[in-house]
Amino acid sequence: MKKSTKFMIGGGVIVVLLVLVGSFAMVNGFFSSEEDTHPPCGKLPKQSEVNDAIETHPDMVNDIEALGEDVIVNVGTPCENSEDQALIEVLYDSKADREAISNYLGRSEGFGVPVHLVKR
Repeated sequence: MKKSTKFMIGGGVIVVLLVLVGSFAMVNGFFSSEEDTHPPCGKLPKQSEVNDAIETHPDMVNDIEALGEDVIVNVGTPCENSEDQALIEVLYDSKADREAISNYLGRSEGFGVPVHLVKR
């Protein structure tokens, strides 16, 4: 076998192994982050809508805050250029809190406005 053929086969094997290892790492969450994103600033509701959502869903707010010792639900304004665009911000401390909040939100009907989870 020629030297160039061996080199191409060896390089191909290395590429395949790197793809497999990378895929395994992504599937198992090695490159994931607990940071959630929110809709673009131009797509967020007005702060008054978010305030209304919190006021009309006090049980949901209480349920979420009860999921962890330091879990807080409030109105967040993530857009520096527009204070009037808002979302519901849920502050949490631990991975267990985050999982409990995500599970709760997945089972609920929601607030009707975007919810953003933020780790402190």
